[in-house]
Amino acid sequence: MNMTRMHHWTGTLLLVLAFAFSAYAQTTFGVKSGVAIQKVYTTEGLGAVAPNFQNLTEFQFGVNADIPVFGALSFQPELLYTTKGFGLDQGLEQELFGNQIPLEAEAKSKFRYLEVPLLAKVSFGEADGPQAYFVAGPTFGYAVSGQLQTRARVLVSFDLPNVDINLDDINYERLEIGAAVGAGVQLPVGPVKVFADARYQRGFTELYNIPLVEEKVRNTGVAISAGLAIPIGG
Repeated sequence: MNMTRMHHWTGTLLLVLAFAFSAYAQTTFGVKSGVAIQKVYTTEGLGAVAPNFQNLTEFQFGVNADIPVFGALSFQPELLYTTKGFGLDQGLEQELFGNQIPLEAEAKSKFRYLEVPLLAKVSFGEADGPQAYFVAGPTFGYAVSGQLQTRARVLVSFDLPNVDINLDDINYERLEIGAAVGAGVQLPVGPVKVFADARYQRGFTELYNIPLVEEKVRNTGVAISAGLAIPIGG
């Protein structure tokens, strides 16, 4: 998928969100930020052959809407800018995304995504008081860039220059489909609502072949976010 198609895809999603905001009463618009702890997983059967993937912790931010559907049920579309990927702690030289990782090195592979979760939300509690809620639904992401960061450990530790990853050259699957499930709380504070939630997300798309074993990986992770929601409907 080229950049023109990506812009068309993102623009279409923004139009859908804009239509949703204007089409429903009592919609709230939210801004949020938080921390995502990401990792990758492989299909079963690799055992000790697969690398020992490490967690990657990065900030994420975005916007969302809460659109009433019926009773306690609402529709919550979001647009997020997030980072996915994994870390490796290797004691031997290994090729990763076309670059040689030196002896005793720590590497972090970071892929920047625009992501659109389309979530069903069920709330518990009075509308004008504290509420708990659950969310679940599909997610759609597009990888816009990638970067490899390494830190060598020979006698001392030192950072090596960051290397941009050409996603097309490594046949990285930019479009990702997954699912998310989570729970949170929200509290009215004057005319706005303050909310916080935690989610688990799992990708279903095979992204990239691991060198040597030729086994593809998928994303998985958890995220903790907080934000403000502002009423924009009637």
